[in-house]
Amino acid sequence: MDPCRSWGALALLCLLLPGGHLDPCRVSIAPRDPVVEFGASLLLNCTSSCRNSSRLDWEVSVTKVGTRGPGWVSLSIPNVTDWRLKLYCYGIFGDHRPIAATTIYAYRFSPPQIYLEGDTVAGKETRVTCDVSARVAPPDPPDLRLTLTGGGLPPSTQRGSRLGLVFTARPEQHGREVTCEATLRLGGRTLNASTAATLWVWAAPHHVRVQASRTVFAAGDNLTVTCQAEGNPPPRLRWELPARSDWELRDDGATVTLPAARRVHGGTYRCLAQNRYGTGAASVDILFQGSSRSLLIPVAVTLAVVTVLAAVAGSWWLYRARGWKPMPDGSQPS
Repeated sequence: MDPCRSWGALALLCLLLPGGHLDPCRVSIAPRDPVVEFGASLLLNCTSSCRNSSRLDWEVSVTKVGTRGPGWVSLSIPNVTDWRLKLYCYGIFGDHRPIAATTIYAYRFSPPQIYLEGDTVAGKETRVTCDVSARVAPPDPPDLRLTLTGGGLPPSTQRGSRLGLVFTARPEQHGREVTCEATLRLGGRTLNASTAATLWVWAAPHHVRVQASRTVFAAGDNLTVTCQAEGNPPPRLRWELPARSDWELRDDGATVTLPAARRVHGGTYRCLAQNRYGTGAASVDILFQGSSRSLLIPVAVTLAVVTVLAAVAGSWWLYRARGWKPMPDGSQPS
């Protein structure tokens, strides 16, 4: 008889017989790397490659609650209070006794917190710190990594429970979001937690600008000068003006108006912007020239003088040309 055929028939016979299997029964536990928050509940499942579940069970040193089905048995631990717990799932299948083992890792892992030391003021150095709290099976220290990103800051990563970064704040960072992500490696698993904070950057007045529609005005014209400034908190505006009368303030002090400017209103218009973090200033020089109506008087006087001089010169010329002589006092013509 051909030996190959004999072995093939034997293998087929084993598969057809009840419970027949070429490979020995195996057991496995899911999840493979169980982690759980300290004090929380956990459910595990043990399965077998054989369907005889009556020979499948757990071995664990804590109170357990289990259910079973065809080829599987579960384990429920309602309150995990061991930081590290070893457990086994085993099966008995004739002389074959497969065992699967795993370790439950408990942890405490709080979301990270972001702190800014004091006021964050534009142009000054400030420090942002991220802290995280974690605890694992003693005496092992938690395997933590912190990453700080966003807010226009250079990304920074560091191992440990605290990460600090010193930077010089800029006005454009105001309102941007900073994120701190914490990573905890526990057994074969990685846990993540993150938090975000918004940068509130205070700034002294900057980009102060004073504008006027023209820098040369005629007397009697309307004059409008405006001031704009940026800062946080919004700065208060104050004016230093050439003349302290006849002007009006509008737009919460941002606009100076003169309905009929006069020569005394010419000069430097200076705007002062101030908040509790500093002061900024800008100015514009306004030159007043007399209106076109004021030129009529000197022109009229000049024309009158020229006319009188011309009349006198004409009379003198006639006198010399015709030989006119003045008559003696009291004489009568003959």
